[in-house]
Amino acid sequence: MTPTTTFLGTIGILASLPAWFLFGRAAWRIARLISSGTASPGRFRHPLRRLGRVLVEVFAHPRMMKKPWVGAAHWAVMVGFLLGSVVWFEAYIQTFSPAGGWPFLHDWPPYHLAEEALAVGTLLGISLLIGVRLRLGTADKTSRFYGSNATAARLIEAVVAFEALGILLVKSATIATYGGGSPWMDFLSFRIAALLPAFPTLVSAFALAKLLGGMVFLIAVALHLNWGVGWHRFLAFFTIFFRRERPLGPLKPLHGADGRPLTLDNVEDEDQVGVGTLPQAPWKMLLDATACTECGRCQELCPAWNTDKPLSPKLLMTSLRDVAMDNETYLRDPSLYQADSSESGVDVLKLVGQNQAIDPDVLWSCTNCGACVEQCPVDIEHIDHIADLRRFQVLVDSDFPSELAGMFKNLEVKGNPWGRNSAERAGWVEEVRRDGIEVPVVGEDITDFSDTEYLFWVGCAGAFDEEGKKTTRAVVELLHTAGVKFAVLSTGENCTGDPARRAGNEFLFQMLATDTIATLNDTFAGVPQGQRKIITTCPHCFNTLRNEYPDFDGHYDVFHHTQLLNRLVRDKRLTPVPRGPHNRKPITYHDPCFLGRHNKVFDPPRALLGATGMELREMDRNRNEAFCCGAGGARMFMEEKLGTRINEFRTRQALDTGAEEIAVGCPFCNTMMSGGVKALSPEKTEAPVVRDVARMLRDSILVEGRLPAPRKRAFLDDPLRTPLPIASTTTTPATQATPPAAAPATPATPTPGTTGVPAPGAAHPIKPPAPGGGIPRPAPTPSVTPPPQTPKSGGAVPVPSAAAPKPPTVPAPGATPPGGSTPTPPRPGSAVPAPGGVTPTPGNAAPKSGGVPAPGGAPARPGAAAPGAVPRPGTAVPKPGGAVPPPPGA
Repeated sequence: MTPTTTFLGTIGILASLPAWFLFGRAAWRIARLISSGTASPGRFRHPLRRLGRVLVEVFAHPRMMKKPWVGAAHWAVMVGFLLGSVVWFEAYIQTFSPAGGWPFLHDWPPYHLAEEALAVGTLLGISLLIGVRLRLGTADKTSRFYGSNATAARLIEAVVAFEALGILLVKSATIATYGGGSPWMDFLSFRIAALLPAFPTLVSAFALAKLLGGMVFLIAVALHLNWGVGWHRFLAFFTIFFRRERPLGPLKPLHGADGRPLTLDNVEDEDQVGVGTLPQAPWKMLLDATACTECGRCQELCPAWNTDKPLSPKLLMTSLRDVAMDNETYLRDPSLYQADSSESGVDVLKLVGQNQAIDPDVLWSCTNCGACVEQCPVDIEHIDHIADLRRFQVLVDSDFPSELAGMFKNLEVKGNPWGRNSAERAGWVEEVRRDGIEVPVVGEDITDFSDTEYLFWVGCAGAFDEEGKKTTRAVVELLHTAGVKFAVLSTGENCTGDPARRAGNEFLFQMLATDTIATLNDTFAGVPQGQRKIITTCPHCFNTLRNEYPDFDGHYDVFHHTQLLNRLVRDKRLTPVPRGPHNRKPITYHDPCFLGRHNKVFDPPRALLGATGMELREMDRNRNEAFCCGAGGARMFMEEKLGTRINEFRTRQALDTGAEEIAVGCPFCNTMMSGGVKALSPEKTEAPVVRDVARMLRDSILVEGRLPAPRKRAFLDDPLRTPLPIASTTTTPATQATPPAAAPATPATPTPGTTGVPAPGAAHPIKPPAPGGGIPRPAPTPSVTPPPQTPKSGGAVPVPSAAAPKPPTVPAPGATPPGGSTPTPPRPGSAVPAPGGVTPTPGNAAPKSGGVPAPGGAPARPGAAAPGAVPRPGTAVPKPGGAVPPPPGA
């Protein structure tokens, strides 16, 4: 230690004091900002499992490795930042004592090797990342860095490169001055040392430079709380730790500000419903917004952004972050927020609206495809936050796209989004039976499930849409041929509620879900949990039945039809005849978002296509990175007015493969892709055919155009039919596991009952229906809803053709019970009976002008609000004010 080195060391200490003070104060401000959020329940469960996930995601980098070179470079920089901090703090010693260092480590050769590897790896990694950012740029909207803070990124990257270089220079100067070193352990520093003089002060000078470079980083991020590219280095561990167990699949349940689950039965006047203002934001939303690193991976794969919609998941999160940072004062002192809102007459922290942080067109452009959540390296939950924002807009502000008003009314009154008569659900059954195919109907042909293994949930599209009915027929013919013991509910089905929930109408979803669960539990009476098997052709029904109904005491083993059909082929119960070279067509397969990305079912559909002998040509965007068709997130029922139609964009990707057929596994995808083919194919040319995988498999088993003789009906698994009561408990819902590649070969273990909203009668043992009686089916009231119009290609509402009403059926949600009078469809905004027949008091959201448009009608501008409507700060839905909110003004 010399006077010069003492002076240099003192400079380092003095420079550190304001840097560490500013950084500590900034970290405290961020912690206080996040903790000011409302409750995010369930985030502390299973801490060891969460900690294990943090270790895996940090050190294995599974999401970053989807871009291998970039992932490897980022891994090197990340390790250099974490472990390199040990080397950085050593500079405090080296500024005072050039020959000094950490006790025990300073003279340990492995430490020198690790130090060398960290410096070289960090320098190479950051150089590659700088090159990628420069190559992609920020000016082009197709760049994932468009809208990112380029200044912050360049400064942070420069500091990282400077620190890596500083480590090498300090080592090289030390070797040049004091000797030692090894050409193998110090493989680069040893060679640089040959170029430097033996000068102790040079070691201290390099150490001070390394120290000051770190101080620049600390001061920069401390003065800019919205620099996510810097703060994610500290916050990413927390976003990964606190993410939901399954961020895709089930939607986040609706909770109040105190974390209490909100249902039709317990919502109160003072409850917060959804998120409409900044003080209502859950702390996980604020954490996610603060931790966004602006890497743009979500933006790069977002179907809305790629088709010129205003929604970018990255910019959505940064908008939330910026409004939170700009209004810290209100979060610290809510009384100021209330006072300013009352004085100005407007909500000063309203999140969604014209000239607010989030434009309505941004909010309603989301298809819930999950690409953003799947790609995010720090586990931000974009879909959950969008759902909370939509819930407030629908249930409190009644400010939503006008097309949704018609859908909500149809779901409430008719039990399906198109307003079709429930009796029409039986139409396809009669058609199939006329051709000699056996289709047992619960309550008509069978009175209980004792001799039945699978319930085929047909769904709304499978019963009403013409293409959907063709898929339904193909599945039934395959099950009949394979000898599977199955049954259908026919007119006993209602919509599962998926479009209502994804559109933000949580209470309408709960009404439909509770009604459906009661029907299913009655159907499965005497069948223990673990053997309540349901198959469905609709991934939206699949996801809702499997992942969301357990929160409401609906526990079933749910399979997509491609999973069960794949098993039947493997078990030789179906024998497809592969096409020969003379008739083998090239095909491509479109992964439905709610089957693939949300539930990880990728292989069964492809295995079935392979069994038919088809030549599969994959699109560039497939499996986890598949591009959405545009129908999810209730977008199926909203007109697409901005940018390029998403279905046409996806269809173009399919046509680019040269495929002559496009295979799908979802009725919504079928409609959207068919519309895309029609729009993009020139007239008088042979356009590719869009068909469900089941129809292709059915055609492959035909013998001279006819189905082979059916096998004897038999159970695929040994049945267990001991009558068991289905009772609510106080435990937490069990997390649903990732679905199997196909239906299980052995009976599943019964799952314990879990808590949620109890289905009506669930607290008591459910008895099988009396022989010959089945499930009571009161006669329907003839619909006054006119038949919907044929949709435009890729349009909002895929409308099936109308059919004549059929005999007795289960009443649609909200219909009059047997013996009652003819129901009058409720006006929008009227109360919706809660499960159990309790009619709640009306909501306080004033009905806005404008009627309910018929499906396919001319919609109003999305998000249009009534003129002069001023939301009251903190307004929430009172005792349920109706599952169908007042429609927005035209």
